[in-house]
Order: sequence, then C-alpha cells, then structure tokens
Amino acid sequence: MPVVRVARMLSAVTFGFLYCVVCVTGCGNSGQVTGSQDDHSATVAASSAEEIETEDSENNSDQKNTERVTYQSGMEIGAIPLPFEVSDVTGPNKGKTLCYRCLYGERPVVGVFVRELDESTTKLIQELDAEVDAHQDEKLAAFVVMLTETPAEVKPNLEKIAAKYHIQHVPLTVYEGATGPPGYNVKQDASVNVMMWEGVVKANRAYQAGQLKPEEIKEVIADTKLIIH
Repeated sequence: MPVVRVARMLSAVTFGFLYCVVCVTGCGNSGQVTGSQDDHSATVAASSAEEIETEDSENNSDQKNTERVTYQSGMEIGAIPLPFEVSDVTGPNKGKTLCYRCLYGERPVVGVFVRELDESTTKLIQELDAEVDAHQDEKLAAFVVMLTETPAEVKPNLEKIAAKYHIQHVPLTVYEGATGPPGYNVKQDASVNVMMWEGVVKANRAYQAGQLKPEEIKEVIADTKLIIH
C-alpha cells in the first residue's frame, strides 16, 4: 500500500508538472496570438486613418479650389446688415440720398464696397451688372458703394464708368467716410469688399489692392447662387 500510494503521488506530481508546463506554454502562445492580433488591428487602424486622412485632404483640396481663403474683412456670415445712407450717382435714383439696405429689404442683395476704381474693380461691376440682369425674376439686386472722404471728387469718375460700360442694373453710390458704414467692418486696407445677404449675410469676400484677379471675380459671381432661389 505505501508503495502504491507513493506511485500515485509521483504520478499526480508528474501530471501536475506536465499540466503546468502545457498551461504556461499555451499562455505564451495565446499571448503571441493576441499580440499578433493587436499588431494586425493596429495596422488596419493605421491604414484606415491614412485612407481617411487622404480622403479629407482630397476634400479639402476640392474645397480650396472652389472656395479659396481670402483676405478677411466685412461682416461675418449670419450677421444682419444695418441701414445706412449713400449718395446715389447713377441709376434711377441719381442725385438722391437714400438707404439701399432699406430699399431692397429682404431681396437677395450684393453690396460692393470699394476704395479704388481700377480695371479689376470695373470688370467686377460689369460682371455683376450682367448677373443682376440675368436674374430679374429672382429679384436679385446690387449696389456699389465708394468709400471716400472726398465724394465730390469721385462722383464724376463713377458717372464715366457707368456711361462707358453701360451699367444699367447696379447703381454706383458714394458713402462719405473712408471707414465705411457702422457695422459693416470694412477694413482700412480692404480695396474691395463684397457682401451678399438675403435678410442675413450669406457670403463675404474681401481683397486688398492687387488681389482681385479674373479668377476671384468668377468666385464672387458664383457666390450669388447662395442668395438666388
């Protein structure tokens, strides 16, 4: 009996030892598999992140092609334009002092604030005049405001531009004061600031001297789709 007991005890010890070895070995393999799965998951996650980043980069690239970041000036999107008076130089209200913000009310409106009347600005006025003409049914309206401390000196130039380029749908006006009307936030070094609203501001683009190029003019005109329905 003692011999049998000793044999059984040795068998039990041997079995226990072998079981422990198997368990330890198995845990090691299990850990390696888990690590391998983690590495695979990390690789997949990294690959997905790269794909998302690439997609975002492509989307951002497309957005930059259609809505390039420009010089910042003027009202923020969603702001409500305040009333202000101008001296009208051309159009049906020539010679009058009036508020076009009030006159146009809730219509889709393009307000162009300028400090220079160079070739690019004149081209923008021409393109805008044609756009307003093409969207009479949608009641699109626009007006140009010359910001100046010397209204009497610039009025003849506005009249010449309107006559030379047959500007019929966009009145050219003068605001006395280079800082511009309160609430419109036209910066001092903004040569051209175009804001579009329909109740609230829907688009805003501004340019310093020399920045308004043919491509920028196209972008301004394209912005009218934001206020035309």
